Amino acid sequence: MKKFKKAVLPVILSASVITLAGCSQGSSENYVSTKIGNVTQKDVLDYIGSQQLSKSAVNLATRKILLDKYGKEVDSAYIDKAYEKIQAQNGGKESFEALLLQQGLTADKYKEDLKIKVTQAYMINEYANITEEKIKEQYEKEKKQYNIAHILISVKSDSTPNGISEEDAKAKAEEVLAKINSGEDFATLAKEYSTDLSNSSNGGELGWSAKENTSFVSEFANVAYSLNKGEVSELVKTPFGYHIIKVLDTKEVPYNELKNEIVEKLAHSAVTSDPTVYSKSLQKLFDEYQVKGDTNEIKSYISGILNTTK
Repeated sequence: MKKFKKAVLPVILSASVITLAGCSQGSSENYVSTKIGNVTQKDVLDYIGSQQLSKSAVNLATRKILLDKYGKEVDSAYIDKAYEKIQAQNGGKESFEALLLQQGLTADKYKEDLKIKVTQAYMINEYANITEEKIKEQYEKEKKQYNIAHILISVKSDSTPNGISEEDAKAKAEEVLAKINSGEDFATLAKEYSTDLSNSSNGGELGWSAKENTSFVSEFANVAYSLNKGEVSELVKTPFGYHIIKVLDTKEVPYNELKNEIVEKLAHSAVTSDPTVYSKSLQKLFDEYQVKGDTNEIKSYISGILNTTK
């Protein structure tokens, strides 16, 4: 069983935009010289096209505004932690940095994208009237966190063709539970017996989560969050098979450590409820910062990204 948490790369306002500061349509400054002719700024601009240049210009302006208004709200430790998590999900440091390089990004640029993503959430929440009080209310529900591990013996089904019969799965799970109750190490047994290959090599550890926003199925969650630190459950049947659950640790997370995560969740919920809330909040921000296009192409682009407010 997995907790399906999305690790979405920031797309809106990505840092991988074209930055040709100081360029003008008439510039003839050389970028590349060859024996068959030079590549000038004008050549590059013509090749890129006005639509991409407009997008880049507006994105850069929006990033600067978001950082000016909301940047101080973003916890750098939260960004570092988010980056490390995405890094781990993409093969580790070396593999992920190679992937970034292919996209013309660096670790610092990517972290800036993550920071922009949080500032966007603050912008949305401000427009949607999600106040500090509402954020704190949600924090009270999520502050107690559980580090949970499990051992799964899968039951054969259409979605789990490699499982075994329910009778055999239950018998195997009872055998493993007996070993735990006799003093054998939970993590070692998870590595040996658990069929959840996404975490079995890590002793069945599923990571930290809170009861109020869990992605676990209800049969699993109802038992897991009722356990005390160090306690092991009886067999728990879910659509995945038979689980043995252990709470490895519990903690109460300080507000400042959890705030940015909650802000992002609440913004996501606001956008899910009203898909126009992003463009409406962006319109409000543009009005506040007196954003306007200085060319017809940029005016058209700004109008296009805000047209869902109508």
